[in-house]
Amino acid sequence: MTSSPLGLYRVSEPGPAGRGPREPGSGQPDPGEPRLRQPGSGQPDPAVPSPGPRGGGGTVLPQAAWRLDPDPRIQPDEVRVDVERLNLDAASFRQIRESTGGAPDAMRAAVLGTIATRGKMHNPVTGSGGMLTGVVAEVGPRSPLGLRAGMRIATLVSLSLTPLAITDGLTRWDASSEQIPCEGHAILFARSIAVPLPDDLPMPLALAVFDVCGAPALTRRVVSAYRAGRGFADAGAGGAGAGGSAGRPGPVVAILGAAGKSGSLSAAAARAAGAAAVIGVVPTDAEAALLDESGLADAIVLADARDPVGLADAVAAAGGPADVTIVCVDVPGCEGGAILATAPGGTVVFFSMATSFSAAALGAEGMAADVTMLIGNGYAPGHAELALNLIRTNSAVRTLFERRVFHDRGDFSAHTAEKSPRKAAEPRGDGMARQGSTVATGEGDVMTSKLGLDPATVRTVRELARKAGEPITEMARTHTTVSVERAVLRLAGLNGADADGMPWVNRLTEAVQNSVGLEHGVALPVWHALTSGGHASLRGLAEAAAAGTVTFRLPGGDDARTARSAAARSVARGFATIDGQRAQRSRMIAATADPPKPWIYLIVATGDIYEDIPQAQAAAREGADIIAVIRSTGQSLLDYVPEGATREGYAGTYATRENFRLMRAALDETSRELGRYVRLTNYASGLCMPEIAALAGLERLDMMLNDCMYGIIFRDINPRRTFIDQRFSRQVHARAGIVINTGEDNYLTTADAVDAAHTVVVSQLLNEYFGKEAGLADAQLGLGHAFEINPAVPDSFLLELAHAQLVRELFPDAPLKYMPPTKHMTGNVFAGYLLDAFFNLCGLMTDQSILLIGMMTEGIHTPFLSDRDLALENVRYVRAAAGRLGESFRPEPDGFVATRAREVLGEASGLLRRICDEGLLNAIADGTFGVTRRPPDGGRGPEGVVKKAPEYFNPATEILDAGPPPAKNDNGPERTGEDSQAVRTPQPAEAS
Repeated sequence: MTSSPLGLYRVSEPGPAGRGPREPGSGQPDPGEPRLRQPGSGQPDPAVPSPGPRGGGGTVLPQAAWRLDPDPRIQPDEVRVDVERLNLDAASFRQIRESTGGAPDAMRAAVLGTIATRGKMHNPVTGSGGMLTGVVAEVGPRSPLGLRAGMRIATLVSLSLTPLAITDGLTRWDASSEQIPCEGHAILFARSIAVPLPDDLPMPLALAVFDVCGAPALTRRVVSAYRAGRGFADAGAGGAGAGGSAGRPGPVVAILGAAGKSGSLSAAAARAAGAAAVIGVVPTDAEAALLDESGLADAIVLADARDPVGLADAVAAAGGPADVTIVCVDVPGCEGGAILATAPGGTVVFFSMATSFSAAALGAEGMAADVTMLIGNGYAPGHAELALNLIRTNSAVRTLFERRVFHDRGDFSAHTAEKSPRKAAEPRGDGMARQGSTVATGEGDVMTSKLGLDPATVRTVRELARKAGEPITEMARTHTTVSVERAVLRLAGLNGADADGMPWVNRLTEAVQNSVGLEHGVALPVWHALTSGGHASLRGLAEAAAAGTVTFRLPGGDDARTARSAAARSVARGFATIDGQRAQRSRMIAATADPPKPWIYLIVATGDIYEDIPQAQAAAREGADIIAVIRSTGQSLLDYVPEGATREGYAGTYATRENFRLMRAALDETSRELGRYVRLTNYASGLCMPEIAALAGLERLDMMLNDCMYGIIFRDINPRRTFIDQRFSRQVHARAGIVINTGEDNYLTTADAVDAAHTVVVSQLLNEYFGKEAGLADAQLGLGHAFEINPAVPDSFLLELAHAQLVRELFPDAPLKYMPPTKHMTGNVFAGYLLDAFFNLCGLMTDQSILLIGMMTEGIHTPFLSDRDLALENVRYVRAAAGRLGESFRPEPDGFVATRAREVLGEASGLLRRICDEGLLNAIADGTFGVTRRPPDGGRGPEGVVKKAPEYFNPATEILDAGPPPAKNDNGPERTGEDSQAVRTPQPAEAS
């Protein structure tokens, strides 16, 4: 079987003809059912025929199939998407919630069970699915969809026909909303529909619009055709954008569920297309008030749509019967009322997936109703852009949407008279909204706010962070550094060092810089010399350059094209290794298990890699999910990366590629032993940040300490060099699937944790902006914060709760890393152990993702294995005893915790405004962060910063700027050299 634009080759279990929904979770094929693909092969099984006619059923399409094959390897006309969010349709979400009693664990299990059983999100009860958003990971060469790798998109085809696999257990979904943050992949066919997420709208808002964008398109088409005096069958030529005509007066349009998402858009579309009147039907007084405030309806009817006679009478009294009736409610039983409320010769459009189309057809026949009935299939040409433009241009629709998406999680569009929605949160002038509101996080997420944060304030601070960061990003785009250029050579496979221990990448880069400078990059002169000078390898060229026997020059013409091509091929091999390592991580997690969050993060730091390994393995066996190898003190200040396995680090182990390799191999062995994947962390910071980032990708590290200001403040590295190096490093991290851990916790070791709390939030917002600009996903933003308030301060624990919950709500999709107390650990091990227990409790109550385990001997000596064992016992006890306490943690709206969070957010907003006015470099020079002053031109390494010439060439940045990688085969990664890994020291500044 060859590829099909309909995805027929993905049908792995068609199901017999006429098969109806099965019980969820059965997952077993009927006897004799053919399987079209060998499991996991990605190819059709030649021994099994494709499904032919079965009782007249014919070939089964993906939507009708019982099961699809979500194999991540794509056919030439397919696209693979890294999923960030599922959006269940309203009918499916309601059914899952009601069938499980709304219990979050049960709802998660129901969704996961459906996806695992069916290879797609196809609710076996409602028959519906939803849609998704994500990042394009790979595009087949014959895909007609016009997508590119790296694009953030929303799919506009149902999840009920989209091959889908979920890998994170939906652990971040609190089940309060149909929008489900998640990780996994999905497959789009040639006949699928997907659109880029708009830059000018918050992602949750855009997602809500895309979910219902078919409704206004078809509404506009029907109303336009009616005005033109044509039947609906003649309206297709006008498409979704067909305008109204003055052929006859516009129709009376009744919309059932007019205050909902699809209903409000349909009302706006009907009016724009020339409807004579719009009658909005709603079930409750609260819905009526909301619709009245929007002004979208000319008349508002309060009625139960399931009562046919009552509904018809109410619509008639409001100016009906309707010429066009639009059904947007998501409960069954509304078919008869919609038909009876429609005038003879009129049209009923059913957009609800709760509609029984047999009931509609038989009901119309039984009532002798001469009406045309249409299925709103969710697609019309231009439907997405039409809906987005209605949101952009119609303030009433946008306001209604925002109140639903950002303020209300109480099923505001309930469509029964019995169930009244919760009142939407009203913004307050003090930066707070009512408790129970929903936080809008710009491109990121929405989540139910326990603090009642005002979505407008959250959007404002995020926008201010972008403005503050843009000049830094522009500087990074227009400059390079010696370490960026050395990273290019490492990606191309140059490793090893001379007899003095100086890496060959340093020797070769220095030779090029002394000869022709680095304004054009290292690649052109190096590969020109390599292709024209008779050198057998980069290593041979580096040795000759160090000996002074090579003259470098900038090539032109054909020589330049030859050098570019050769450099690109060499560096691409390095990225192929990184891509293979990323795929290997996924295979390891699939073969073992991904531990539930919060992940327990534990530090190893002996100085000797061969001592670190058994300690790391022992810690994993005792419950650690992440092993961090602290880097040897002072390595940040080395302008080279040491080679080989090292045994003499001070207060930590050197970050080298061989040390990375050894520890990763040891933890893989332990992962297989334990049946859960153990992650490895090190440091991408200091003067060699880009090189260490590259080496971490080559050796499959999972996390890297990588902060936008840590090296500046605590290691006195030149600010310009740090920011330039950081952007390249984060692009590599994004490619490698590495989670960054930022270092805001360090600020609180030198500044007061109460007075400086807002500077932590500002740095987190800046780190988020810089990270996303470099291509990192929300799930890669391990933003750091810490439990560092002096325990002698009154209400210190409440203050810690306020800070931790604030950060959790500002960055709901980020895997936050919460640091334990260090500064106020006095040597009293009993008090210290209690303080660590409070830290663990705070982390669990506020749903932190990564808990770095504190030691009661912190600050006294390098912890013994027994200290680590006690620390792990502490967190195990707290997690077992109070792991669900966060479910009941609801601060009073105007109580101490919520008020403190509002205060910190307001101070962060004020500081960001000042930074926008003064510039981030000047703010750092003023000691804004960590009360340490670092001028823009000071510190170590400024001589390594180079402004790019117009003809600058860097094959690594060209590959990175092109977006995420294609999928790799499953044969494991190649290897290109030897050098990398990182660690932590007992000094607060390097102890993240």
